[in-house]
Amino acid sequence: MGTRRKGRKPEVGVRPPAGAGTGAQAPAPRSRSAGLIEALGAIVRGRLIGMTIGSGVRLYAAIFLGLGAIILNVGWQQGPKRLLEASEFKTFTARADGRIVESWLAIELEPADIGEARLWRASAKASPCAVVEYEGDWGKGSRRAFCGNRLGFNESYALHDLKEMAPGIAFAWARDASGFAVPEIRMGEAAVRWLASHAPAQTMVGAQAPATALGVLEREVDLPVDIAVESWAAPPPAYPLAFDPQSPGRAMPLAYVEARRDSGAAWVLATMFLVIGFGLWFAGTAILLPALPLPVHLFLAALPLAALPWWGDALPRYLRHLHPGFAMVVADMLGETDITGRLVASDPADAALAGGDVLRWPPGRGDHAETFGRIRFVKPEPPPRDADAALVALTAAVATQVRAMPEGERIELFRRLERDKVAGLNGAGLAFVPAAREAVLEPRTPAEVRKSAGRFLSAWVTQPVDEPWPRDAGFQERIRIFGSLRDVPISDVAILSASIAERAKARAQERR
Repeated sequence: MGTRRKGRKPEVGVRPPAGAGTGAQAPAPRSRSAGLIEALGAIVRGRLIGMTIGSGVRLYAAIFLGLGAIILNVGWQQGPKRLLEASEFKTFTARADGRIVESWLAIELEPADIGEARLWRASAKASPCAVVEYEGDWGKGSRRAFCGNRLGFNESYALHDLKEMAPGIAFAWARDASGFAVPEIRMGEAAVRWLASHAPAQTMVGAQAPATALGVLEREVDLPVDIAVESWAAPPPAYPLAFDPQSPGRAMPLAYVEARRDSGAAWVLATMFLVIGFGLWFAGTAILLPALPLPVHLFLAALPLAALPWWGDALPRYLRHLHPGFAMVVADMLGETDITGRLVASDPADAALAGGDVLRWPPGRGDHAETFGRIRFVKPEPPPRDADAALVALTAAVATQVRAMPEGERIELFRRLERDKVAGLNGAGLAFVPAAREAVLEPRTPAEVRKSAGRFLSAWVTQPVDEPWPRDAGFQERIRIFGSLRDVPISDVAILSASIAERAKARAQERR
């Protein structure tokens, strides 16, 4: 027998390449560009698949974490928070009368949340804040800041009649020398810069329509007649405080202390919400922290609960990293779990947007400087008994000073009021209607003054009209002012003013 040669065993079942030994040529190698294109395509496909799956996982986690946080927050408010506040406020036996020395509306707005539609109010939140000064045996000039309900800053959010920061807790604007409130808004620098550099979502009617969102905000807030009437009708409120005699620097509004001290914890409801909320929260952390040992997972999931009292402000910022859109939903829902009971106390420097950009609108400045701003107002003494009496005093002061103006100034004043009304600037005109009526009816009025006053009245009663509504301060006097124009010898003024007055009276009847 022959011997087997040592070496590599022959491969069984392996066929030689097609054409081998027959003279056929092997396929040409791919070019470098084709290989590069294929590699890049594979990277892009993999990246897109990863982004899609990753986005879904992040949204899935954000939903569980967000819903869990909302339910946990409700449980915290119904149980532990009530217990802690009731215990804390038992020692608040001392009293002091405070006064508001500084106030503003803190508007929280992230430009990144606004979107291409430029509907910035949809993502803006507003909280009334005030610095209250009080004194006692320990010394003078102690100050404490309070920020109240955090609500959406929609178009119906009125600054001139803002009287409470939370139920039973007063709020008031600073007053100027005339006794008029001076509304003030504070915002972050980035938010103000966005408003000043972007066109409004909806263009206002009129030749003088603002070109920026900030200009529209100024137009909507600058309502001198409404502010003046509200201010004269309601003096600055008292601000009773309660505090622990051993720690007077931690004073709280008396109404807030009494409400929290006497309320009991709803432990059955609180426990149910806490258990369900933690279950959802734990499920959300399991998505982000898979394959962890159970003790470690429980510890990491429970650790953030130590910050539960502050979740309303902080948690949505962290959820943004998972899903910005759902984080906004969570922020809104967290704010609404205790929508009317929110009150944040702090040192003045730590209050919401205490160091923000200041936007302030003294009555008679800006668009109304040439009309309302030309009148010198002195707060009546004694103060008006109500808003109707305040509006009477306001229009009387206007009529007296307009009557004493030189002829040329009166003509220019009424012309300016007419132009403002046509341009949609209605904030000051009502105060001048009685003066214009007097100018039209007074036989000794110069013809050109009578003409300009009549044209202003015609414009004032022409739609769109700022008609009286029951919610308006001085509602009955507003109706009387429109009704008084029935005897003006200008057909459209007499007819339209009577119609406006009748519609306002009908609204009052419907409300009863």
